[in-house]
Amino acid sequence: MKKTVLIFVFILFRVNFSFADTFSDAIQDLAMQTACIGKYSAAHAGSKIRKDPDDYYTPDMLAERFAKQSGNQTRTVTFYGVCFNYAQTAWEDIEKYKNWYNDRDMYEGQFWLAGNHDDCNTIILSNPTTKDNATAIQNGVYIKTYSTSNRRVKAHKDLSGKNATHHAWLWIERADGVWFWIDPTWTDNLGYIVYGYVSSNQEEIQCRPNKSLCVNYPAYLDNLPPPPEMGKPIPPSKTDTANRAETINYAGSDWISSVMRNTFINVNYDSMNRQIGVMLTASMPFFAVSSQTLGFDKIGFTLDMPILLNKSAFLLGVDYMQNLEDDKNMRAILLECDFTRRLFNSVAWYIGGSAGLRLDFSNTEKYFEPKTMSQYSYLGFKVNTGVLITILNFFAKAEISYNNIFGLSVGAGVGFGQTRF
Repeated sequence: MKKTVLIFVFILFRVNFSFADTFSDAIQDLAMQTACIGKYSAAHAGSKIRKDPDDYYTPDMLAERFAKQSGNQTRTVTFYGVCFNYAQTAWEDIEKYKNWYNDRDMYEGQFWLAGNHDDCNTIILSNPTTKDNATAIQNGVYIKTYSTSNRRVKAHKDLSGKNATHHAWLWIERADGVWFWIDPTWTDNLGYIVYGYVSSNQEEIQCRPNKSLCVNYPAYLDNLPPPPEMGKPIPPSKTDTANRAETINYAGSDWISSVMRNTFINVNYDSMNRQIGVMLTASMPFFAVSSQTLGFDKIGFTLDMPILLNKSAFLLGVDYMQNLEDDKNMRAILLECDFTRRLFNSVAWYIGGSAGLRLDFSNTEKYFEPKTMSQYSYLGFKVNTGVLITILNFFAKAEISYNNIFGLSVGAGVGFGQTRF
């Protein structure tokens, strides 16, 4: 009985029926339609032991729709394959009916094959293409990737709680600039629509599916969040929307968001490629900056390295500071360590400090008296906080700090890097 009702709902859904969120409905419908066309093959995936998973969605559920779509032909092409075949089939549907999806708040031509290898935190966007334009062959299909194809985004989770790896699905951008994803493969394997959006923390969040489109509906789906509400539409992209190489660079964002897309600092990832950079920062007393009396009597320099390890991001550096104003003769060499927390896609907040040796030669007796080095040596320290910004392979930072060499200070720095080690 339930299957009969579902067939009736599926037939009407795309033609006559919609909810308040037309975009979410459209991509869920696409995931369901693709699941009906396909059947997952464990053998094609390279498994010699595991049987094929359940095939919840079958072509007969959408027989009348497929009959209308086939036109003069009396067949619908189905497939027996793997996740890439599901993703490719969904991509081709959007390519064929792009105007239909644009009318339902898809942003221009922003739809991509999404996939990854063994790193669940790097999603690669691509599109099917001709042999002459291809940069790779995926499951026997020519695809094209671009210099900006990699996204540092954590993939969605499976039922075991692990993030997807060696998998393929689809990314689609909504007219307000929010990226959504659908997973037609797991939709077919699990019996409910597996989809969601990319959060500001650069993680794929699974959303609660439309229950009327689900053959199987476990109770825990009710605990999933709804999709984010539609926001203000973003302006048209400043590029040729027919050129995929240009389209992926802008991805529906303004030029600032486009330039700052690839973040360097992100401590929210469970695992990531290790990276390192180098930065030079200059610091001046706060009052000197505010009164525009800058000089070299009171100044500090920091040479530091932004470093990413598997589960952390921090700055290591060396500070040199001097205070030669009036009768003072102070210098310090400090070792610095700062810990980061990413705020936005390319902006990280950091906090930390440094400690080391301070040499104070400020005593100016008029007579000479032998002294040992220990009489001039003190503990030097600095505490600081600031923001670190990444623009492509360049870094910039601004900070405020306090040190016991020349007091409250402000600093700014620039750097470069993103070298893997």
